[in-house]
Amino acid sequence: MYSLFALLFKRSYWQVVLGKHSWVQAYADLKRARKDRRARKRLRQFLVLLIVPAFCVLYVAWLVGMGAILIVPFLLPVVWWLNRRNKQDDTPPSIVPPQEERPLLSAEEIQRIRKHFAEQMLLLAVMVDRAGSEGFLKEKTIPEGMEVLSRRLHIDLLRKHDLWDRMPPEDREAVLMPDGHWDRTMIHCVALEAEPLRLLRWILRLDFYLPTVGQCMRTDYTMASDLVKTPERAFQGDKLIDLQTLNNGFDAAEQTFARCIAEGIHRGYYEPRDQEAAAWATGVVKRLSGDQHEDVVLGSVLVSEASEEEVRWATELASRRRSFLAWVRALLRGEQPLTEGFIVTSVYTAQAAAPEASGNEAEVDQIGNQGSGNGDDHAGDSALIHEEQKHQPGQ
Repeated sequence: MYSLFALLFKRSYWQVVLGKHSWVQAYADLKRARKDRRARKRLRQFLVLLIVPAFCVLYVAWLVGMGAILIVPFLLPVVWWLNRRNKQDDTPPSIVPPQEERPLLSAEEIQRIRKHFAEQMLLLAVMVDRAGSEGFLKEKTIPEGMEVLSRRLHIDLLRKHDLWDRMPPEDREAVLMPDGHWDRTMIHCVALEAEPLRLLRWILRLDFYLPTVGQCMRTDYTMASDLVKTPERAFQGDKLIDLQTLNNGFDAAEQTFARCIAEGIHRGYYEPRDQEAAAWATGVVKRLSGDQHEDVVLGSVLVSEASEEEVRWATELASRRRSFLAWVRALLRGEQPLTEGFIVTSVYTAQAAAPEASGNEAEVDQIGNQGSGNGDDHAGDSALIHEEQKHQPGQ
């Protein structure tokens, strides 16, 4: 009971219970619960978290009714002491003095990286928000007498935070274009940068939850408009994501990319590098196709059930996610220096670290779980196509 009551005072618990992402995921799991045991498991775990407050209230009411509530103030210190003693007993004895883990980067280097990420995030937010505005203007007719102020607001914001003169010339020229003058190709290319924006919000701990690639099948412009409305949030705090969590996100993206690229090769969307890659893709598709309990889910359907547009879109997002996280990981490990310039929104992957091919089919055995381990292997790279094929997946 002590652990249940302690749970109510943890910030992470309320972030999960009250977070929008938890309820969206629960609704998706509810729709798939009949045929997917992974969905049933997540749904049970979420329901258990939901009933904890009610159970604690009922337990306190029972104590009051029994008159036992009077001894609770005397029991709490005893429970706390026993819990503290149990934690000490769990530590194995050692004659070697404990050594503090040496951080890979100094505090000054971390803050420098964090400031650079915050500025890059704000720049991406402006570009993605402008893409959303331009897309809206393409679909809707503005009533006579109304004026669109996106361009003016974005320029003022960038100048206020000393980003206007330092941003890439290509992006500056795009922002200077009058409202409503972006073509659909430009809107699409810039809208793709919602993915690195989502990752930077996660890395800087503005968001503590990173949705899977399968949950990002539609472009979310709200995370960009949120930063445009409150840009100071980008520079608040001093935390960066830890490498363990970053590796988890990278591995999950790697698994999704491997599954989607295998499906694309099998269907003929991409040309395999060689016969071994084609055989690898065929083997992955044969093992996972139609398996409601193991195959990767895109939206509400399996990869094997998804349309060509959905497979291409998920492949693009997964590729961008793993490349960006590989680049960030190299920075946090001190393996790559931080450049002073900003990433051009349409070609940021040119600066991303490219993983080396491994070609080991065993590395994708856990694809169905969409989980992630701690390793740095690169599953499915043997199935990459000869050249990066350009495509325009839908949003």
